[in-house]
Amino acid sequence: MTKEDSAETTEQGILGQLRPLRSALILGAIITILGKPAAGTPVEYAGWEMVSSLLMPVLAPLIFMLLMLDALMSRVWMSEAEGTEWKRLRLVFRVDLIAGLVLLAYWLPYFIALGR
Repeated sequence: MTKEDSAETTEQGILGQLRPLRSALILGAIITILGKPAAGTPVEYAGWEMVSSLLMPVLAPLIFMLLMLDALMSRVWMSEAEGTEWKRLRLVFRVDLIAGLVLLAYWLPYFIALGR
């Protein structure tokens, strides 16, 4: 890896290295975390209340699985990458795992309460 590769990596910033689709996935995880309803909230089938009481609990596991799939694929691509691309994929892998763990930690009590 040369100084030019290192300078290119730092110039892009984290969002530049994650690229648009991964950034949208992380944004989706943040939105589902912020939109989490309180445990025991009744489900609404109409209006804007439906978003937090019905859609967010459905989207959270889907986004979690997408984050884990992206982390897995990043790890697979890391096996063949070198230099700057390897560092970018390592960042993607770590960001996916951190976002997935935060999402899981935030939503797990909600789903455990549903099971009782």
